[in-house]
Amino acid sequence: MKKISSFQITGMTLSGFKCYRETTHLAFGNPTIVTGGNGRGKSSIADAIAFAVTGLPFFGERGIDRLHCETNHDLMVALYFTDGDGESHELSRTRQKSRMTITFDGYEIRQHDLSEMFGEKDVFLSIFNPLYFIEELGEDGKKLLERHLPVISHEQVLSALSDSARAALENESILSPETYLKKRREEIRDLEESVIYLSGQRDLAQSQHSNGAQQILNLQEQYDSLLQERDHLEKKRFAGLDLAGMRKRLVEISARYDEMAKDGPEAADTAELDRQLQELHHRLGQRSAEQYAPKYAQHIAETNAKVKELGAKYSREMALLKGFKPGIVCPTCRRSVSQEDLPTVQAGIKASVEAITAEGKQEKSRLDELKTLEKQTEETFLQFQKDDVERIKCDIEELTRQRDGVGAAQTATKDRRKNELETLHGQIQAMTADMEYGNLTQEEYDRLIECRELMRERQAELDAARKAAQVAPEDYEVKIAEVEELIRKKKHMLSNAILYVGKRAELTFSQLRMNKVEIALNEVVKSTGELKDVFKFTYGGRYYNRLSLSEKIRAGLEVSELIKRLTGRNYPQFIDNMESVDELTNVRPTGQIIMAKCVHGAALTVTPMGQTQMKRAA
Repeated sequence: MKKISSFQITGMTLSGFKCYRETTHLAFGNPTIVTGGNGRGKSSIADAIAFAVTGLPFFGERGIDRLHCETNHDLMVALYFTDGDGESHELSRTRQKSRMTITFDGYEIRQHDLSEMFGEKDVFLSIFNPLYFIEELGEDGKKLLERHLPVISHEQVLSALSDSARAALENESILSPETYLKKRREEIRDLEESVIYLSGQRDLAQSQHSNGAQQILNLQEQYDSLLQERDHLEKKRFAGLDLAGMRKRLVEISARYDEMAKDGPEAADTAELDRQLQELHHRLGQRSAEQYAPKYAQHIAETNAKVKELGAKYSREMALLKGFKPGIVCPTCRRSVSQEDLPTVQAGIKASVEAITAEGKQEKSRLDELKTLEKQTEETFLQFQKDDVERIKCDIEELTRQRDGVGAAQTATKDRRKNELETLHGQIQAMTADMEYGNLTQEEYDRLIECRELMRERQAELDAARKAAQVAPEDYEVKIAEVEELIRKKKHMLSNAILYVGKRAELTFSQLRMNKVEIALNEVVKSTGELKDVFKFTYGGRYYNRLSLSEKIRAGLEVSELIKRLTGRNYPQFIDNMESVDELTNVRPTGQIIMAKCVHGAALTVTPMGQTQMKRAA
């Protein structure tokens, strides 16, 4: 959306907004005088204008429901204005059944679009409401000013400094003055610690220079005494010993030990026995897992089915025989059986039953024979399986005994070899000790080692003492002077940087200069040059909470003009409670002024006035 840098209100229509129940049309000029008694709707006009632009009332409070008229909940505010180019616009905001609608020149838009046109709400309300900035924003007002204060460039700050300070800082990178000051102080602190260290070294050198010769002499005497004792022990150590023969013997024994340890005994050849055992275990597992496969299962099943079939047929024939009576229909010929035919038919059925019985007995006998044969076959299989398993187990036991015999022989060989290696190792250790200790006792040998260590310590102390004696205290004086000169230069640079920080703050906050109002966002700590965050607001040298209402309004108008200048936006200003202000000589408003004044018992009037009318009214 196009930015609207300035505008003047020409009119407004309200409906359902606070005390404006019915549709009300108001006309505005520059300036506009709003008069009326208490509760007649003067402040509501300010709320309506702020609501149209920001969606919030004059002081930015939340809670839109309280803006609705109690008897008309369809809220509507339409604002008519001309922008800086002289073009006329209409901005309307309606709320029906909790749904907010915003239109601009007939097109529906969002609040985000209005923010692009008129800026953030705090900017608009700080211009429109002279009391908003200090009374509502508080610390957030500081952040608003910091966001809109133009950045002062490095070159601008340098140009405002003295020639010497500018020359010292022109090649310095001071992107963050606070960080720059902190780093310089750390460098100075490190250098001051270096001076302390060098002073200690100088004092030490002076002390060593005085006592150095005697210390070197004492250390040399101690070293010579240790050397004499060490030589005596070394001479006694190998006196009368054939070291060459001992070394030769040690080499021979060590070579024999290495050869035995390397070659080792041959492993027993049990591969064939292991293979045979593995094969037997495999056969044992297979034979044990074999299951009997029935030989006559199908014949038994067929015969059993036939026996069941004959049994069922027998049951049907017997039931038919028992149920035959004169007049019954024969199931075979489908004719009614008379009393005379009954014996003949019954005789035929009995013959059939007897034939079924005979056949059933024959099949039952055959079934029993098959089951007996199946059982005998299974028992034979199980006996053969058992015999095979026992035989395989016997073979496994025999092979296992053979293999264990081979392993026992191998173990005996290993034991003999182990004993020989231990004997050789003992001989090597004994000969090594003889060659190390020689003719010395344990106590004498320990003293020899101690002498060697003490000699190394005394030699190191002698070297350090001789080196220290070569350094004159005057050398440290030169180094200390160099570091102190570097400290002086860095402190001078630090002083210039503190001037830089102060000048930058001065230039930055000069843009906040007003007639009677003074706003401070930072203070320079003179001792360190650091900037300390503050937020001070005074009018004529007095704090805001000490001001009267008329002074607060006059102070607020100065701040409103400041926000206009920093943001480049020139919007109307609404001055409420104008009855308490009799003059505005401290500030010259640069845009449209709307002044509300309480007149006891009077009806609401909104009067647009020209500049000539304004002078006459005054």
